[in-house]
Amino acid sequence: MRILIAFLLCTCYLQRGLAQSDEGEVIVISELNRAEVKQFIEEAENQFYEIFNANIDDDDFRITCRRETPTGSNIPVRICEPKFMIDARARNANNFGFNPGVVEADRAIRTSVEPQYRKLQQMMEQMTQEVPAFSQIASILAQLRARQEQLLN
Repeated sequence: MRILIAFLLCTCYLQRGLAQSDEGEVIVISELNRAEVKQFIEEAENQFYEIFNANIDDDDFRITCRRETPTGSNIPVRICEPKFMIDARARNANNFGFNPGVVEADRAIRTSVEPQYRKLQQMMEQMTQEVPAFSQIASILAQLRARQEQLLN
């Protein structure tokens, strides 16, 4: 069930937490179960990043998503991150290969790219003002995440 969130919501539905699917049915976010919320969040994130990536010029800020299985787990998790973070991890892995024992923890890597994360945040905030579809997706994503939190508690 593919939902084109960016183009199918109108303001009145958005304020009530409702969405329309491509078949014209109304989806009430507050009535979604955990599996549905997870599915819609992933779909909304895909659209969110697709719109963002289409509207930026700097490839270092393009966001990609992938599935990884953490060490000690058999359950893959979805990870979405900008290219500058992927590159920082790759540089860290190369450093480890050349200087065993010098590998940085993930927190240290993230700290080293903190200025880029601040710029990314600014870019997204600016795009929210300039691209209506991006703003709508951001709002829907916030509602879906709020529903997810509600279901977890």
